[in-house]
Amino acid sequence: MPKRPPFLFLLTTAFLFSIGMTLVFPVLPFIVAQYVPDVPRQATVIGWLTACFALLSFFSAPVMGALSDAYGRKPVLLLALLGSAIGYVLFGIGGSLWILFLGRAIDGLTAGGMSALFGYIADSTSREDRGKIFGQIGATVGAGFIIGPAIGGALSHLSLSAPMFAAAGVCLLNMLWGAFVMKEAARSAPRPAFDASHLNPLLQLRGVLAYPVIRRLVTVSVLFVVPFSIMGVSNALLARDVLGWGPGQVSTLFMVVGVADIVAQGLLLPYLIRWLGERGVAQLGLGLGAAGLVCLALLPALAAAPLAYLGVLLFATGEGIFNAALGTLLSLSAPDEAQGRVQGGSQAFNSLSQIVGPLSGGALYSRFGGGVTYGVGAAMVLVALAVLTGSRTPKPRPEAQAV
Repeated sequence: MPKRPPFLFLLTTAFLFSIGMTLVFPVLPFIVAQYVPDVPRQATVIGWLTACFALLSFFSAPVMGALSDAYGRKPVLLLALLGSAIGYVLFGIGGSLWILFLGRAIDGLTAGGMSALFGYIADSTSREDRGKIFGQIGATVGAGFIIGPAIGGALSHLSLSAPMFAAAGVCLLNMLWGAFVMKEAARSAPRPAFDASHLNPLLQLRGVLAYPVIRRLVTVSVLFVVPFSIMGVSNALLARDVLGWGPGQVSTLFMVVGVADIVAQGLLLPYLIRWLGERGVAQLGLGLGAAGLVCLALLPALAAAPLAYLGVLLFATGEGIFNAALGTLLSLSAPDEAQGRVQGGSQAFNSLSQIVGPLSGGALYSRFGGGVTYGVGAAMVLVALAVLTGSRTPKPRPEAQAV
């Protein structure tokens, strides 16, 4: 387990990353509405903003992961915090749509922080402890999901830009803290060299897919992340359009996400892993996620606020335990010298999914509304569950072998 100061910094970093993200969720549709008065087009523009971030993350995440393998986790993590701060400042300044897109682009180019963070954990923990550590990180992210939207909803009373400037501030403060307290962890394997080939994300993805276990896990992850990213684009719009909610009320949905993450990953996850194992926990998470999306698909027809809360609660609980189990399986299935590359490559696949999800989700929502949008998401998660259930995922080995 990492020494307390760096580990505390990593927990705080995960907490602030989630606060930085969730501060803006309740106000995003209302910011876009300032520049796009046509309501049906707003979902499309939000989808493109999200896809812009994801597209640049796709190109940068494997590079950042490989850089963290070669030069250390600390500089990559600090760079990611700085990029997020700059992106949020530009988004807060606004003034035109292209400034909003520029802010998201800069944030996306430096979006390698979580892969470096997970790589640091892999460097600093035993294989037996990683599941617990990933669960603690997940619970910390869940706490950010509670506090972030609440702060964002409160700051929106000052201005719609206030949450953006607050997110930039916490990123800068944490970057300064990390510069002083974080030290590189000792590693059992030598650092791999970084060369021009690492700048090609397709080569990085091919390297990740060389591991059979990871291949299956990435396939399941993609089928889950696409609906998850659709939900990120559509949730605030659905609450605004169907229930007539404002930023403060929308923020309560994201607070439910945080509570579910804390309970699922901080309290239930250790027992679930002992009872079901990582693969069983991932299956349970997918099942709960599908049930939550079905509830949200029914919301336009029933227009009941409790149904919105139930859908978000089920989906968030499933997402929390699924991601914790997936992160553990990925780390245990990769060789020590490739932890950053595998985590970065997995993040790149997630970025590809987060390009497809917002674009398709925005188009579906603009044309067909929330019912069809969430129905399609539920179907994809059920396919992911079928793939995981029908595949033979071997138990993690002491040393993964590439083929």
